[in-house]
Amino acid sequence: MSDTVSDAASDADVYGLLRLGGIDVALPLSALREVVPRPATLTDLPVVAPGLVGAMGLRSLVLPVVDLRPLLERPDDVLPDQVVVVVAYGGRVVGLVADEVRGVTRVPHDDRLPLSAADGRLLVTHAFQHEDGATPISILDAEVLLSLPGVPTVAEQVASEPVVDTVAATGLAGSRSITLVRCGPQVLALEVGDIHTTIPLAGVDPSLLTGGACVGQTVYSGREVAVVDPLTLLGLPPLPEEDLGAGVVLEIGRGLVVLAVSELVELRGTGAGILPVPAYGALRPELLLGMVELDEAACLVLDGAALRSDAQLLSLAAVNTDVHPAAGAVGTGPAVAGEVASGRGPSYVTFTAGISLASPLTQVSEILPFPQALTPTAADQVLGLTVHRGRVVPVVCLSTLLGHPPLSRAASSCLLLVEVDDEPLAFAVDALGGIEPLTWTDPASTERPLLVDVARAAHDAPLVQVAGSDKLVPDLDLPAIARSVRGSTQEGEMLRETSSGSPELLSGSDREPMVAA
Repeated sequence: MSDTVSDAASDADVYGLLRLGGIDVALPLSALREVVPRPATLTDLPVVAPGLVGAMGLRSLVLPVVDLRPLLERPDDVLPDQVVVVVAYGGRVVGLVADEVRGVTRVPHDDRLPLSAADGRLLVTHAFQHEDGATPISILDAEVLLSLPGVPTVAEQVASEPVVDTVAATGLAGSRSITLVRCGPQVLALEVGDIHTTIPLAGVDPSLLTGGACVGQTVYSGREVAVVDPLTLLGLPPLPEEDLGAGVVLEIGRGLVVLAVSELVELRGTGAGILPVPAYGALRPELLLGMVELDEAACLVLDGAALRSDAQLLSLAAVNTDVHPAAGAVGTGPAVAGEVASGRGPSYVTFTAGISLASPLTQVSEILPFPQALTPTAADQVLGLTVHRGRVVPVVCLSTLLGHPPLSRAASSCLLLVEVDDEPLAFAVDALGGIEPLTWTDPASTERPLLVDVARAAHDAPLVQVAGSDKLVPDLDLPAIARSVRGSTQEGEMLRETSSGSPELLSGSDREPMVAA
């Protein structure tokens, strides 16, 4: 994980998201031990206390259970699929009734708003906004919860189930809390610390990046983020589209990726530990931390560190773009530059424009679908104009510039948006190949040659090879071509103005007349 992400994680706390009587609350993960189904009946205790609803058996423990809904003046009906959250503080534990567990999230310290009351202690300490500010969530105070008048608690050491020594021997010790998710018929797990947050996933929008494990994109936190099917990533049968219901947001490099799941099942401890999977027992064992035994079966546990260094996920996270960028900006640009975490080269976008080509992903601000229509213009080399994010963008045919037949628009045609000197220009290309890390480049090519003739740009470009391909393709310098197009277009305009008797156009910072040869 990059230093940027590591620093962000150190300045944030992880919370479990719960729902109590229609109220969204959060519990610090440090106080959340596990989540278990609520029994059909709870055993009465010879104790009367606000919120106390009885006790339940949890392994060798008699766990007192409280329900905050009556204290919050909410209906306290026993609903289907309710759970009991085991809450710990100061070496003591108590059970808390919750209608459902909504997942986990990481909240930066500065995003939490302190709450206080003049007449005494509150059940909550802070509040924060979740899901782009649409859902305010209050943070429960575990200390106050375990200090409710008359509510009995039990010692935590009795309730905890130690992780066996074999886990430490395999180097997997410390994985205390995991989130179980259902993907169709398959149950997967991730360590809670590897999850940025969890979100509803009502639908997935089509994307030019769709292919392989990527099933489309969704909008999260003001950004368009790629949605990935974890089953496909593992080489398993894909998750049916109609079974998408939730998303697990991961920080990959300096961007985000959403894992598509059917539903969040529960938060729990690893119990007897995470068991290693033999390498030949899975198609992609490098993405697995191991397996965890469940009550009636077992599930695969994804390796968060391996996901964060996966080349495909790094490439997808690199192209997060703002939905509402700041004024004067076109997208966010690629989020990852330089070496990818896997140790291979930087990410490249491959495409076809008469011939197969590649360019550094850092040169492309956005990848856009071909517009339904372009506004005509008489400017040389410009196919037409389009408006994107509040700015006029000239569109040029890249294959024509390189001396090949003009683009024949098809469903696969798209635009590569390039930003040069704060001005956007879009290259129309035949088709997008993909986004892959660089695996080879000519060691003799220490720097790009000066672009003299755009028609020879591909011929003179150094050759590179990207992952998943055995071909060498030209490494095209898109910003240099954009500057050449812009210069020749402006020069053509100046010549037309001069020949028509209009005053000569001025160019350069000194505003001297440009003289045509």
